[in-house]
Amino acid sequence: MLDSATGLCALAALPSNLTVVTKRLDTRFLKAAGVGSITAKARIVARTDREMTVEADLLDAQGVTVAKATAELRILEMK
Repeated sequence: MLDSATGLCALAALPSNLTVVTKRLDTRFLKAAGVGSITAKARIVARTDREMTVEADLLDAQGVTVAKATAELRILEMK
Protein backbone atom coordinates (compact mmCIF):
# COMPACT_ATOMS: atom_id res chain seq x y z
CA MET A 1 0.00 0.00 0.00
CA LEU A 2 2.86 2.41 0.77
CA ASP A 3 4.56 1.63 -2.56
CA SER A 4 1.30 2.34 -4.39
CA ALA A 5 0.77 5.60 -2.49
CA THR A 6 4.26 6.90 -3.23
CA GLY A 7 4.07 5.90 -6.89
CA LEU A 8 0.65 7.45 -7.45
CA CYS A 9 1.73 10.64 -5.70
CA ALA A 10 4.73 10.88 -8.01
CA LEU A 11 2.70 10.13 -11.15
CA ALA A 12 0.17 12.82 -10.25
CA ALA A 13 2.97 15.41 -10.32
CA LEU A 14 4.43 14.35 -13.68
CA PRO A 15 3.34 15.01 -17.26
CA SER A 16 1.73 12.05 -19.05
CA ASN A 17 4.88 11.22 -21.04
CA LEU A 18 6.83 10.37 -17.86
CA THR A 19 6.55 7.51 -15.40
CA VAL A 20 8.39 6.31 -12.29
CA VAL A 21 9.85 3.07 -10.97
CA THR A 22 10.73 2.40 -7.35
CA LYS A 23 14.49 2.17 -6.73
CA ARG A 24 14.24 1.84 -2.96
CA LEU A 25 11.44 1.69 -0.40
CA ASP A 26 12.29 2.03 3.30
CA THR A 27 9.34 1.12 5.53
CA ARG A 28 8.96 1.63 9.27
CA PHE A 29 6.15 -0.18 11.07
CA LEU A 30 5.19 1.84 14.14
CA LYS A 31 2.31 -0.09 15.66
CA ALA A 32 -0.24 -2.76 14.85
CA ALA A 33 -3.21 -1.57 12.84
CA GLY A 34 -6.59 -2.50 14.23
CA VAL A 35 -9.60 -3.68 12.28
CA GLY A 36 -11.00 -0.94 10.07
CA SER A 37 -10.02 1.34 7.25
CA ILE A 38 -6.42 2.29 6.52
CA THR A 39 -5.63 5.54 4.70
CA ALA A 40 -2.41 6.39 2.87
CA LYS A 41 -1.13 9.97 2.59
CA ALA A 42 1.91 10.76 0.43
CA ARG A 43 3.96 13.85 -0.38
CA ILE A 44 6.93 14.70 -2.58
CA VAL A 45 9.94 15.83 -0.55
CA ALA A 46 12.60 16.15 -3.28
CA ARG A 47 12.82 16.07 -7.05
CA THR A 48 15.39 16.39 -9.81
CA ASP A 49 14.98 15.76 -13.54
CA ARG A 50 15.80 12.06 -13.04
CA GLU A 51 14.78 11.18 -9.48
CA MET A 52 12.11 11.87 -6.90
CA THR A 53 11.80 11.18 -3.17
CA VAL A 54 8.32 10.63 -1.78
CA GLU A 55 7.27 9.99 1.82
CA ALA A 56 4.02 8.28 2.82
CA ASP A 57 2.14 7.48 6.01
CA LEU A 58 -0.50 4.84 6.73
CA LEU A 59 -3.17 5.97 9.18
CA ASP A 60 -5.69 3.77 10.94
CA ALA A 61 -9.39 4.56 11.37
CA GLN A 62 -8.59 6.77 14.39
CA GLY A 63 -6.01 8.79 12.43
CA VAL A 64 -3.03 7.22 14.20
CA THR A 65 0.04 6.69 12.01
CA VAL A 66 0.80 2.94 11.95
CA ALA A 67 3.53 2.89 9.27
CA LYS A 68 5.79 5.29 7.35
CA ALA A 69 7.82 4.89 4.17
CA THR A 70 10.34 6.80 2.11
CA ALA A 71 10.59 5.92 -1.57
CA GLU A 72 13.39 6.78 -3.97
CA LEU A 73 11.90 6.79 -7.47
CA ARG A 74 13.54 6.96 -10.89
CA ILE A 75 11.76 9.16 -13.44
CA LEU A 76 11.63 7.65 -16.94
CA GLU A 77 10.23 8.73 -20.28
CA MET A 78 7.46 6.43 -21.47
CA LYS A 79 8.09 4.70 -24.79
